[in-house]
Amino acid sequence: NAFLDNHELRARSLLWADALAGRAGEAVHVGVLYGPDVLLVHHVFRPDNSVQILQVGASIPWHACALGKAIVAYLEPQERQELLAGPLPRLTGRTLTTRAALGAELDRVLDGGVAVEDQEAIVGEAGVAAALFDNRGAVVGAIGLAGPIERLLPDGPAADAVAAVKEAARGLSRELGAGRQAAPGAGA
Repeated sequence: NAFLDNHELRARSLLWADALAGRAGEAVHVGVLYGPDVLLVHHVFRPDNSVQILQVGASIPWHACALGKAIVAYLEPQERQELLAGPLPRLTGRTLTTRAALGAELDRVLDGGVAVEDQEAIVGEAGVAAALFDNRGAVVGAIGLAGPIERLLPDGPAADAVAAVKEAARGLSRELGAGRQAAPGAGA
């Protein structure tokens, strides 16, 4: 908990995550890469008064969540290859577990600026996330929406969800010191 309380990304993400949850009507997760997993450092509940479980401190294999794919897509090539070569456990029947499939998915993240999770960690749940960058242009984490598949991915990623996630990621990255050129694929 001390790590999470003192984590600069978590502190700076509070307002951006709240605004994103309000705009999209879904839960928001902010995560960082911690070994081969994504550690959730901030979680904003879906603003609908439904019963939800706080997930701060949870870790998810990077390859099974939108946050992880958003981060790993922008890592240095050697770091990316090491993660692709590591264990890639199957969490659901939809979890991508081959280097080829995950490599293609990471290329799609670079092309579109967002990562998508389609029931890869939990059946029935989806995610849309974008990478966060610091003043050096290095990826430092990701912010994204998490919610039911039928709302986030009705026929692919919902355009309004993608736009909201990209906007929040751009704003939070600017607050972390990133310049306009620091976040390739995160624009428009």
